Amino acid sequence: MNEKDWLIIVSVYQHKNITRAAQQLYTSQPALSYRLKQIERKLAIRLFDESQKGLVFSAQGEFLAQHAQKVLRDLQQLKENLHSLDHTRQGEISLGVSSNYAAYRLPPLLNRFRQSHPGIRINLMSGLSEDIFTLLQRGEIDIAIVKDNYHWKEGQQLIDEDDYLLISEHDFDFALLPHLPQIRIVHGQHVTQLLERWWNAHFTHAPNIAMTVDKLEVCLGMVTHGLGYAIVASYLPLPEKLYRRAITLEGKAVKNQTWLLYRQQIAANPMMQSFIHILQSNAH
Repeated sequence: MNEKDWLIIVSVYQHKNITRAAQQLYTSQPALSYRLKQIERKLAIRLFDESQKGLVFSAQGEFLAQHAQKVLRDLQQLKENLHSLDHTRQGEISLGVSSNYAAYRLPPLLNRFRQSHPGIRINLMSGLSEDIFTLLQRGEIDIAIVKDNYHWKEGQQLIDEDDYLLISEHDFDFALLPHLPQIRIVHGQHVTQLLERWWNAHFTHAPNIAMTVDKLEVCLGMVTHGLGYAIVASYLPLPEKLYRRAITLEGKAVKNQTWLLYRQQIAANPMMQSFIHILQSNAH
């Protein structure tokens, strides 16, 4: 069995029609039928159920067709892996990253990877974690760096973890927090729910939202000038003059976690292995 034989089996299985499969493979129907008979004789099997109307694969044929699809996938992956060993080859990694990680943690890691793989292009998208995860599910990106593992069944690792902190220009009475102005940062659904659980465990009144901003720098600017308090993750070094207090839930610090998610099949690619290793080696 060679690659062409596997292609024949997959094409016939997909089309369930000898003529259309022959057209896809740029061969004649008699030549394709002859090759199928040779495969049957070589393996001592029957590909099709002759008792059925039309072209229906037998149990043996179904099993062989499924195996043929796997053989072709593995062969394609092998070719890509061999080619990727040549660092001068052009290639691309599609990467989706939560916004704050993309801004504050990712740039030096990308620089390290670029130095060792100068021919590889990084296609980067940043945004809310749930949107990034949707892209991973659809196969539109190779790797996702997000704020939850989303019960992902394939490759995953916790690569970053920081405390969530209450910050303010001055110390304050914790019991009065619902009455003080809050500078709220727009988060994705997972982080929003996490912080809501913390709030509801300590207070019966809703927070007093004075401002809503979409960037950590804007939030820090407002807090530094005494316009309210905020709940932030320790991505950036905070100004020394700011009061800070770690928030806890059930006696444990509330953590800002960042997860690396990817499909297992890409982990076999040496280029991808190198990139994932750089992300893993920076785990906090």
